Amino acid sequence: MSPRPNVEEERRRQILEAACEAIAERGFAAVRISDVAAKANTSTGTVHYYFENRQDVLRKALRFAFEQSLSRQLAELARLRSPRRRLLRLIELNLPGAGEVGAGEATEEWIVWMEFWLEAVHHPEMRPVNEELYGRWRKVVADIIVAGQAAGDFRQDADPDSLANRFVALMDGLAIQVLLHSPQMTAGKMRRVLADFVTSDLSEAVIAIPGS
Repeated sequence: MSPRPNVEEERRRQILEAACEAIAERGFAAVRISDVAAKANTSTGTVHYYFENRQDVLRKALRFAFEQSLSRQLAELARLRSPRRRLLRLIELNLPGAGEVGAGEATEEWIVWMEFWLEAVHHPEMRPVNEELYGRWRKVVADIIVAGQAAGDFRQDADPDSLANRFVALMDGLAIQVLLHSPQMTAGKMRRVLADFVTSDLSEAVIAIPGS
């Protein structure tokens, strides 16, 4: 008799969580099915029962990590009414190793994303996943900016999509330096740079560049 649906769903979730931990610790290329099984306290046979092969479980773990991160952050942001405060809170939720509750999750999520980017560079078939997931992430930021413009928090003559791209690119670049333990970029400095973007760049007039 096959396991009940809810039992299967929970076991599949445990395997994906274990895969994310293994990717963060060992790197995508080095993770084996046995590593995932060990972290999930199960057998390699059980992992193969739920996933076709190594690539299947690891790639689905990447999507799982994104979905979990997005759900966690949207739940936090829903508690705040001010778009400006939501964007500032989004910064806090994405600081690697900053010491607050959830910082460990944020660090693991960043490492998994970095591993995903590296894989996508060498495996073009993974790039559409990046477009889909990152498109959703940019939309979260753009929607906050649009709401801020409507509320008068941000300049209304700014293009929200362009600002969202700048914010996301800035966050990505800074986070990578923090994760690499650059003396020039700590989590605290990352917070200040991003907060300055919210309090200055989003409040300044944006000059449209022809053809951009």
